[in-house]
Amino acid sequence: MDNDDIPTSALDLEWDMETELDELGTEQFQSDGFIHCHEKNSSPTQSHAVASNQLSISPKGRFQRLEEEPEYFSHYTESKPKTSQNLCTIIKTFSIFMFTFLFGILIGYFSNRNPTSSSCNIPNEPDSSSAAHIIDEIVKGITKENIEQYYRYFTQISVNKTDPAKNIALLWTSIGLKEVQLLNYSVLLDLPGSSPNTITLNNGQCYYPSGQQCDEETKSQEYLYTYAAFSANGSLEGEVIDVQYATVEDLLRVTKLKKIYKTSIALLKLGFLPLKYKLSLLEEIGFGGVLIYIDPCDIPETQTFNDKAFMVSLKSGGFPFTSSDYNRNSWEIKPNVTSLLVQPVTISLLRRFFTWTEDRMAEKCLPIKIHETDQITIKLNITTTQEYKEISNSIAFLRGSLLPDKFIILGSSHAEEYEGTSQDWISSTAAITSIISSIMLKVKTGWRPHRTIVFCSWGGYPFGNFGSYKWGKDFQRILAGNAVAYIGLEHPVYGNSSLHSISSPSLQQLASDLAKKMQVSCDQKNGCYKANVSSIQLQGDADFFINELGIPSTQFVFEDATAKIPYIFPEILVSNEDNLIQKIDAFFHLHEIIGKLTSEMVLRIASDPVLPFNALDIALEIQKQIEGGDVSNDITESAKNLRETAQLFQSNEMRPANDPKERDPIRVRMLNDILQNMEKNFLISSSPPGFFRNILYKLHEASTQFSILQEAQEHSKITKSNETLMTALQDVLNCINSVQFYFKEGLHLFESGSEEKD
Repeated sequence: MDNDDIPTSALDLEWDMETELDELGTEQFQSDGFIHCHEKNSSPTQSHAVASNQLSISPKGRFQRLEEEPEYFSHYTESKPKTSQNLCTIIKTFSIFMFTFLFGILIGYFSNRNPTSSSCNIPNEPDSSSAAHIIDEIVKGITKENIEQYYRYFTQISVNKTDPAKNIALLWTSIGLKEVQLLNYSVLLDLPGSSPNTITLNNGQCYYPSGQQCDEETKSQEYLYTYAAFSANGSLEGEVIDVQYATVEDLLRVTKLKKIYKTSIALLKLGFLPLKYKLSLLEEIGFGGVLIYIDPCDIPETQTFNDKAFMVSLKSGGFPFTSSDYNRNSWEIKPNVTSLLVQPVTISLLRRFFTWTEDRMAEKCLPIKIHETDQITIKLNITTTQEYKEISNSIAFLRGSLLPDKFIILGSSHAEEYEGTSQDWISSTAAITSIISSIMLKVKTGWRPHRTIVFCSWGGYPFGNFGSYKWGKDFQRILAGNAVAYIGLEHPVYGNSSLHSISSPSLQQLASDLAKKMQVSCDQKNGCYKANVSSIQLQGDADFFINELGIPSTQFVFEDATAKIPYIFPEILVSNEDNLIQKIDAFFHLHEIIGKLTSEMVLRIASDPVLPFNALDIALEIQKQIEGGDVSNDITESAKNLRETAQLFQSNEMRPANDPKERDPIRVRMLNDILQNMEKNFLISSSPPGFFRNILYKLHEASTQFSILQEAQEHSKITKSNETLMTALQDVLNCINSVQFYFKEGLHLFESGSEEKD
């Protein structure tokens, strides 16, 4: 063989070996299921480049060539390669290796720097400025014109007496919600009898509760719906005794002056304390019947309920009110939850029975007080009927993009066809529909919140919030771990001078910030709207979510600044409301403010990477309630330790998580789970009738201590025993110790995770 052939043979062998190694390497590291991220988007030029770089197959395989040329291998071994050629090959190989290495580093650097550039990357959270801009656009889309439009629509539905729940579901579907459900339940209700309840004097004069004399020819729907649902039935004749608001002081005064019999009938004002609690005290003392009314001095100037008939339900929240009947499993079966005969009455009726000094001049009002010498005996006749009726809930889901298993619930209520002529549900339904409409406009552009928003319109609320309770019980196992917060939108406008946010302590900071951000405009007539944030008990559909699930809750309402008596309007339902909305908010400006605040609250909780719940505010609220009462040293020390632990938790975990530069997705998920479930530590096994099981909520803003402690101290004056007080003190101590341990375990969990990561 000539010398010129030796280099050629050597190069052929080198080519064949490199080709085979490349083919083997390609087959080994490229799995069968591998798909290029940009395969669909690759241009024809890219396809050509890939094709040109594919390795071709040698005309002769390695072993075939050895058989055809026996001296092939020996030719190469006998040859003497040049040193310079080997050096060039080494340099070339090293250069290719370094170029590939540096190129890979650059690709990795830029891909991490801009994760959205690749279509195969996991979706990341949008930056805070973008999310805030989207929320602002949605909030701006909620206008008084839209709310008024929906208000007119639902008013027509009420006038035509068509099914509100079905029409709500159809409207929400037409707006764009894809997942809308209409859920029906059969529940046992306590409805008016075939004839109105009556009150008869000793002289035989008969009156309806509205104050009109009994006349078979003048019956009306209004008289039929003036009753107390789930009251005892029957007739009772006895003396009427004025107990004012039935506070402990009032009852002690009455029992000293008069002997109470089973035939005695209490004359009771609404307000100050929950109705169910006051009725339980009257039943405990020995009364047989109760006439309830609203003192004109307690009615704000913007509302005129003096002569309006109204109804109340004694099963608010789905539970009976007497401690002996407090069985959550049988609440639907037992129709009457008290032995008292309870009847709402108007001021017009009381004027026929009693005389008192009235002077409602400017800045002066004399409360109704019956003279002790003014004694009358009446015969009270109450007839109701128990009947199974169907109630409906309209439920709609807007699934979250990142955390679809976490639910933020926004709820309002609607009336059923058989619930009389009340229209107080229309304004809240119009507001929530306007919120949905604005959100869906943004959803149609491709945006979605991180977490799922559940829009709810509850049925059966006048009889005890049956709709929300039934839905909550049916899905309690899911909601216990997945429900994040409940935002209420019931009766958004009671007055026109004061903006009030009823919020859990963990949400008070956010509610206050939103109220300031909204920059509520001033009105020349009423002045600037005063913003107030507190955690007070407000009866409504939020009851189940606060007292059974233990999740944070909030609600914005407009009130009258002159209203100083709590627990009146949430407990009553006025039949044939006289266009109250047109008097208070004729241009729906206040409804627009409530809609904007509510929507931003919902969207912040649904979209913020870290839940906007404040753990330290809970500890501060507890310490404030402890300082306002006479408690043991153990409770005081536990509250102090809780504050220190909450401060540590706030600084070590919550502040870094809210910084996008330091945010770790795994730690954020762990932190959100802790924030979501922290209020569950404040649920006690049982509470006094009408009181929340969640002890974070106060009876009213003036309260300076825990409601259950305040009630136990007052109740001990009647029973002459400290047993109830000792139980309440132990409940408070257990709750404080529980949440402190909860936060400590959370800190320990984060520390363990950091050590494992290191």
